[in-house]
Amino acid sequence: MADPGRSIQRIYNDERRKLVDRLTGWPDQLEVISIVKETVRNLPIQVYNDPYILSYFQIVALASFSQTKSLLATILCSIADYEITYQSFGNSDQELGQQLNRVLIDHRFMIFIDKLWYETTDWDDLKRYFPDNGNGSRIVFCTLSDPYWFGFKVSLGLSGQPRSQPFETCDGVQLYFVGAQEEEIISDDGSSSMEISSSGTSVNEEIMVGYGDEVRKLVDRLTGLQKRLEVIPIVGMPGLGKTTLARQVYNDPSVVYHFHIRAWTRVSQVYQRRDLLLGILISVVELTDDIYKMSDQKLLELLKKRLLGHRYLIVMDDMWDNCVWNDLQRSFPDDNNGSKIIFTSRLAEVTSHVQGNNVHYLRFLTQDESWELLCQKVFRRRHCPQYLMEIGMQITEKCKGLPLAIVVIAGILANEETPTWWRQVAKSVSSYIVSNPELYMDTLALSYNHLPPHLKPCFLYLGAFIEDREIPVRKLILLWVSEGFVRHSGSERLEDVAEDYLMDLINRSLVIVSKKGSTGRIKSCIMHDLLRELCLRKFKEENFMQQLYKYDENCIPTSPTTKMPGRVSIYSTPSPSSSLMAFSSNATSLLCFAVEEVLPDFTSFICQAFKFLRVLDLSSIKIPLFPSEIIQLVELRYIAIQANVGNPPSSISSLRYLETLIVSSRSSVTLPRNTWKMVNLRHLCIKLGVNEVEKPSFEEVQDNDVLENLQTLSFVCPSRYCEDVLKRSPRLRKLGFCGPLLSESRDLRFPMLYADRLETLKLFNTAYYREASSSCNSYMFPERLKRLTLINTALAWNEMWTLGMLPNLELLKLKLHACVGRLWETSDNGFLRLKFLKFQDLDIVQWIASSNHFPRLEHLVLHGCQKLEEIPSSLGDIPTLEMIEVRWCSETAANSAHYIKKDQENKGNDCVKVSTNRQRG
Repeated sequence: MADPGRSIQRIYNDERRKLVDRLTGWPDQLEVISIVKETVRNLPIQVYNDPYILSYFQIVALASFSQTKSLLATILCSIADYEITYQSFGNSDQELGQQLNRVLIDHRFMIFIDKLWYETTDWDDLKRYFPDNGNGSRIVFCTLSDPYWFGFKVSLGLSGQPRSQPFETCDGVQLYFVGAQEEEIISDDGSSSMEISSSGTSVNEEIMVGYGDEVRKLVDRLTGLQKRLEVIPIVGMPGLGKTTLARQVYNDPSVVYHFHIRAWTRVSQVYQRRDLLLGILISVVELTDDIYKMSDQKLLELLKKRLLGHRYLIVMDDMWDNCVWNDLQRSFPDDNNGSKIIFTSRLAEVTSHVQGNNVHYLRFLTQDESWELLCQKVFRRRHCPQYLMEIGMQITEKCKGLPLAIVVIAGILANEETPTWWRQVAKSVSSYIVSNPELYMDTLALSYNHLPPHLKPCFLYLGAFIEDREIPVRKLILLWVSEGFVRHSGSERLEDVAEDYLMDLINRSLVIVSKKGSTGRIKSCIMHDLLRELCLRKFKEENFMQQLYKYDENCIPTSPTTKMPGRVSIYSTPSPSSSLMAFSSNATSLLCFAVEEVLPDFTSFICQAFKFLRVLDLSSIKIPLFPSEIIQLVELRYIAIQANVGNPPSSISSLRYLETLIVSSRSSVTLPRNTWKMVNLRHLCIKLGVNEVEKPSFEEVQDNDVLENLQTLSFVCPSRYCEDVLKRSPRLRKLGFCGPLLSESRDLRFPMLYADRLETLKLFNTAYYREASSSCNSYMFPERLKRLTLINTALAWNEMWTLGMLPNLELLKLKLHACVGRLWETSDNGFLRLKFLKFQDLDIVQWIASSNHFPRLEHLVLHGCQKLEEIPSSLGDIPTLEMIEVRWCSETAANSAHYIKKDQENKGNDCVKVSTNRQRG
């Protein structure tokens, strides 16, 4: 496979040469070119600094567009040897234009205008100030937008028709396409468990159409001259894009730079003050066990103490009640330094405490903006065929400017791009979508009605999770499989098929990606409030699931002939009750989302009453013991338990259909010898601890018995009994050891790994060590290994070369003395495919490395490495590097990250992002 770094460099060289030739060649008249940048983002700067360009043109200027300054003034400022006074920024565009014209007249000039904002200016008003000297002068606009939409957004005089050929003139503006699609440049072989990607678009893409002016207004307010603490509510009806707008502003580079502290948290209807405080504090301090044990009052005091003296931005999303502000406002100090608080709400009354005209009411999209959004969601980088434009316009008109409705309808239209299908959809879209909430709910229901049968239960299942909480993708997929929603597809794993299902729902805009993992895998998702409400309605209509919030008699059907739903989800303190008993005879799934400690008789009641359960999730509640009565539930496919003592009973093997067993325990767990008789077991997960495996008896586990379905085993003690199990698990993909991993001779040692499909390995050493480990042999690790985490393994840094030789390693996390010593000096020919590298709580002082030592590194994280002096500056030259995160490290380490970013910007590379959080007292 081609080296992505070399591929990118090749694109730089080829594109730069072509563009230089284009700019310095025919014709002689003034020419305006729009560069559409995709992957090669710093190409304009490379061309701007080209020696031939500098010698050919008499005036060369590069102006990055500013939201707050006149475009003409910005261009004047960027021209060498031309001085413009601060007062000139107050001049009219006409006065500035005349100044610019006088500077450019009789000169061959080239003006680059980079980072152009949407809807900023009208080319027709500006072009008269650029003289056509008949000498080959050029003006180049640079944007990341698709050229078709660039014409609408920036009004450069484009006709609005799709263009397919480079350099094809559109009313005097040339379109120049730069680079291949990103997937073609950095595509990688193979996929990992829970790594979900889509063809042609990023799952993390969040399209923001029509609100460019809203973003700029809010960014200007946040970074303006106002010094007192300001609260800015963003208010609008559901589906207007309040959260999306807030997220765009929150992540705006100028906002990130302006504030010392930024924190984002969700509130939702069910307000939990403690959760909200911890949600804010996690962005302010490193959460320790002591902090988790604090009372709410102590957390309030800690938040105020940590915010004092810092310019901060706090975003509280989806606020429903004034009590949230009343509870927290005393924790937000006003140091007269420009701190800001944003909250989003659909309720105008929650803004009653805001003084003046600070409320930002979000408007509906215009017809043109609605059409733009629909086309972006349906066609992505393609253009709408002419035969669909008229009917498409009719559909967007009926959506009445509600972004969520447009996005959902787009998910339906994308399935079939034919006039017949689009007309059918147009007839179903309610023209009263905004004026009547009941009717716009019917419109959203179109997306559900047009789902293929296998996706409908998967979509509805999302509604069972708590509102506004992130849904763990791994848990969701395991539940889908256990529920029987996922169909076999050839030789594909069920989990892989389930990932495809989720990706389908994401592409239909029914699910939102909320968090990605270290290597781009989707870790969690979330559902919009309106779509969740749609799920709740369908729960009742289709008898899919019963939700219990309080144990009273109101939820018991009055008619004895009423069919009970097959699934029950509990959101309040669970206990035996008549209302819960009413669903026992028909229930196949019981999900508990309450966070409580319950009495032992509750689990006994469940095991005796709910005989037909396939899924039992009690992971959110605390029970004393792993219930021995659970063996009565012989149909179980999925169990998740949180117990003080989590040892499964020896008779657990009687659950012959069990596929997933998840145990969280305060003490170490012992897995009984009969566990391995459950041949359908796919995932056995124990949350940390030195968990023993009992010696399997050869009378019960024969030599030729194979656990052919077992894919996940974590965390288990690395004993020889465990090795007996590993010998019989050829399809294991994810494995975690927790226990003594160092021999008396200080060698890293763990059971032989027989699974040639193993992709993820975690090693947590609990053995005491006096000095660094003396050896680590690469043969201990399977060649297909992609993700490796080491905790407390005490490897000497000079042993790291063995890990660097793993040919497929993409992720490496070194935590809590995983490596010991002051110095790590890396070398060539190692870590050839590593994309993600994390140091956490290491004592390293000096790191010597070169860019070719990590040729494909994309993401570097340093957390709690307080002795590290600096990050090697040459890492900034890695062509694939995108992000450096520094948390709770030394100030010099944080400063070195910013130096790398600045150095790369000076070299024309603006792709490296840096996020730091210096250690505070």
